[in-house]
Amino acid sequence: MPLTEELRARMAREMVGNRKFDGDTDIPAECRAFAAMADMQLIERPAVDGWPYTIRLFTAKSKKPSSPVHINIHGGGFLIGHMPNDDLWSAWLAERIGGVVVDVDYTCTDRASHPVALDQCRDAARFTYAHCADWDCDPGRISMGGYSAGGTFTMACGMAALKNGECPYCLLVNGYGPADMRFDPAVMELPEFWLTHRNDGFAVLLSDGDPAVMETPLLYPLGASDGDLKGLPPVLILAADNCPFHEQNMQLGKRLADLGVQVTMKRYPGTGHGFIPHFMPGWREAAELIVKAIENASL
Repeated sequence: MPLTEELRARMAREMVGNRKFDGDTDIPAECRAFAAMADMQLIERPAVDGWPYTIRLFTAKSKKPSSPVHINIHGGGFLIGHMPNDDLWSAWLAERIGGVVVDVDYTCTDRASHPVALDQCRDAARFTYAHCADWDCDPGRISMGGYSAGGTFTMACGMAALKNGECPYCLLVNGYGPADMRFDPAVMELPEFWLTHRNDGFAVLLSDGDPAVMETPLLYPLGASDGDLKGLPPVLILAADNCPFHEQNMQLGKRLADLGVQVTMKRYPGTGHGFIPHFMPGWREAAELIVKAIENASL
């Protein structure tokens, strides 16, 4: 049964109130200077599935000709929206690759369920391809990456592009994205299940309470067919040691490799979920690996 507006709002409010990061006060002081590394342009996009969204376009101050362009998909359990640390991360990344970062501020599940956010990410990719030449970027060096929910959306966009023959990415960066968020509908009978079963709460909001939605390959890459995965571009998988999804990350990477996809996997000891764009211990080592992968990737 679809969620009522009242229940959706209550779930979102209480889940966000218990979030670990606020995206601002947790930022190390030295990272706040990253904002000056790139010029930012806010772009309002037309409605997708009835919902408008925005893109933040970050262009490096030291941009190189025919540079790479990277599409960044933020995390937050599909529920928590764009935060200040996402701006700093995108500006830093744009400067380090000497190019452009397209940062997607998609509609979160406090307002709309699947497929709205995913369709917006795909729309942002089409927008990137249409304007790549205007930004003096190389259309053969367009990559996408995301963290947590953004990692799941990144894999979904890659599978959708492969199936539909659109937006040929040169690289997919999956930072600790969940690969299996299926839930038992019986959990919804428990009082305040979204607080006692946090991952179920995120999946219920994303699916609008329909467990069948979480069986779709785009949201359940571990359950995708070989045909959905074979032929994907190179994939970089970054797993956090103290993250509930690290085993899923490794399983997905191994399966991709078995299907002939070029995969690089690394698990960072002592790190927690969200560590990369929240500038937690270990972030820079992982970030430099991302930069190297983007710089070396091309069609």
